[in-house]
Amino acid sequence: MTMMTDTPVAISRPPLPNRPVPHEKTPDRPTPSNPRPHPQHGDTAARQLLDALYREYAPMVVRTAARALRPADQDLADDIAQETWLTTWQHLLRGEALRSPAGFLAMRARRSAVDHYRLARVRREEATDYTDDLAVTRIARLIGAAA
Repeated sequence: MTMMTDTPVAISRPPLPNRPVPHEKTPDRPTPSNPRPHPQHGDTAARQLLDALYREYAPMVVRTAARALRPADQDLADDIAQETWLTTWQHLLRGEALRSPAGFLAMRARRSAVDHYRLARVRREEATDYTDDLAVTRIARLIGAAA
């Protein structure tokens, strides 16, 4: 007959492997051959290019954004233009070239306007008074049509 004791039994486990710190060079985690500059340190050329582009093309970007928007949404042209400049800045920070700056900026402005409407369709919500029988009937019909 074996007797159980209340003394804890030490279980020996192997130590966990050391993980490399992300900036360390290891054979299984090589550093990129063309590392991108840190946004705060190697972006002087990108800043100068963006500044020159902004001085030359800012009015064109706002006009293109305004043309891509509905007449009721013309007050959003500055927001769309700002989104265009933000994506251009990110494009330049990645080190990608601009072959045709005017074409690139116009395309980005039009796509930002389209993205705005695409996202607005997803975000659209209707306020409904649930005490109104007509509104409840309409919602039930919409739900029934979607099902």
